[in-house]
Amino acid sequence: MRFYAERPGRMAVQLLSDLAAITWLAAFAWLAGQARSAVLELGAPGHRMVEAGGGLRSTFADAASTASGVPFVGDDLAGALQRGGSSGDVLVDAGARVLEAVDLAATSAAVVIVALALVPVLAVWLPRRIRYARAAGQAVAMRAQGPDLLALRALAELPPRRLARIGTEPAAAWRAGDAEVIAQLAELRLASLGLRVS
Repeated sequence: MRFYAERPGRMAVQLLSDLAAITWLAAFAWLAGQARSAVLELGAPGHRMVEAGGGLRSTFADAASTASGVPFVGDDLAGALQRGGSSGDVLVDAGARVLEAVDLAATSAAVVIVALALVPVLAVWLPRRIRYARAAGQAVAMRAQGPDLLALRALAELPPRRLARIGTEPAAAWRAGDAEVIAQLAELRLASLGLRVS
């Protein structure tokens, strides 16, 4: 396979096309990162819930520890305060769930943006580049074997208006073995791929 043409004009177009595809993907990767960061900022309430729950749990634990020293009712009071500390655990758990949901949403948004960027690259740019690489690679191999196969490929693949530049009946001339027409057809095929005659 040959990925780039030999003629400077066609090669420049290919390089610009590749650069545009890379820039497109890089821009959407940056956009995906920005979107993920923006969605992650929605997790601020979850962080506050985790902090508040931890603080509440710590406060009730300290209060239970202090209350245990109260004569006669200390143990009962400490037990009640420790049960109140479980509300802090509920807040921590709810905050963690919020953070998980926000993280999932942020990752999903980034993946969707990257997938949307990949659609035109995989549907248009990549197939065209692969088709060119295969065709150019075959043409270079045929060029080393002589003009006959290239001329046949030109007859099979080039539009009639381009073949008409050679003559009114290029296929008949090819069948008759007209060396001049065969050479012109081969050159036309190579030129269509941005390749040199030799």
